Amino acid sequence: MTDRPNEPDTDAASPALEGKSPADSSAGPGPRQELAAGAVLIAASLFALLWLIPNHTGEAAGDLEVAPGFFPQIAVWSLLVLSVLFVGHRLIRFPKLRGIRPATGGVAVLAEIAILASASLLVAWALGAAGYLVVAPAVMAAGLLAGGERRWWTIGLVIAGVTAATWFGADLLFGVQLP
Repeated sequence: MTDRPNEPDTDAASPALEGKSPADSSAGPGPRQELAAGAVLIAASLFALLWLIPNHTGEAAGDLEVAPGFFPQIAVWSLLVLSVLFVGHRLIRFPKLRGIRPATGGVAVLAEIAILASASLLVAWALGAAGYLVVAPAVMAAGLLAGGERRWWTIGLVIAGVTAATWFGADLLFGVQLP
């Protein structure tokens, strides 16, 4: 507290005193959206570990070979651990953040999750129907455009490079023929 009546209290942490405007403090997802995102990631990784990877990968051909599901399991286990840590951290801090943002949009989060889940199912179906060489460039183009990239030569180079690298890399390194 200051002794002068018209001066602000410098001990209080406010966005204006930290060089931010009050509008900046409301940017970004709120704690409820972060909890929802973490829960969706946990559910997706459990789905992949319990059903997707065991039902869509085979066993190792020999004793010295790595099973086809080994690397996906490492990635999914990492995602699961990080998601649980994220949700745990958010749950610990949630009561402190509730006062900052009491009104977060739950309908918007559910709509976004539904759109992303539908897009994922569409991509999975299209991979089986049209194949990797058709679907992967379309998905990468959509992602680059959604991310703000507008230079067509950059989009073309990224699509050609990533598609060729994954197509030939999967075949040469892992002996896997992409659909």
